[in-house]
Amino acid sequence: MNVVEEQKNVGRPRGFEEDRVLDAVMHTFWNQGYEGTSLKDLCTATGLHKGSLYQAFGDKHQLFLKALDYYMDQSFKDVAASAYLHDSPLANLRSLLETITTKCIEGDGCMVVNSLVEMAPHDEEVKQMIDKSYAMKQRFLTDLIDKAQRVGEITIQQEPARLAAVLMVTLAGLAAAVKGFSNTESISHVLDDVLSSWV
Repeated sequence: MNVVEEQKNVGRPRGFEEDRVLDAVMHTFWNQGYEGTSLKDLCTATGLHKGSLYQAFGDKHQLFLKALDYYMDQSFKDVAASAYLHDSPLANLRSLLETITTKCIEGDGCMVVNSLVEMAPHDEEVKQMIDKSYAMKQRFLTDLIDKAQRVGEITIQQEPARLAAVLMVTLAGLAAAVKGFSNTESISHVLDDVLSSWV
């Protein structure tokens, strides 16, 4: 089913919802990868013709960049809220990691990790976007870890940024693993085991 209807006159202001189109484009690239996605796939997913897509978003590469940026923004907003549910910094950190893990297992891994493997080695624009996203997420984790250390909930004597880097690498491995392993139950315990070794 198409998520939007094509605007009959491409010369008029856009008559479709940009976020809905980007969401459809995002899921197509996320599920099929950049190389595995054709323009026909994108037109089918969005309900738009080539001219409408190109006029609104640019070529396939620009569409991918905008879809990746949309994914990173939405996914961060979705999980960040879970880090403010408790008075305990450690409980908030656990809640955040549980939310990320659940989304990875129930979804199709992580579009950022997929793009890191497929695109970043030879696409500087994608690499820069991922680097920026990585740095933002690591700062967020660093702040949570620092708060947990200050109140004595995390006792390991390591710099918060270094511990955050451990979590980032573990999360990336988890996101990659869920695409190839059927036993997701064991994967879901990995981050909890990491945190348990810090307290």
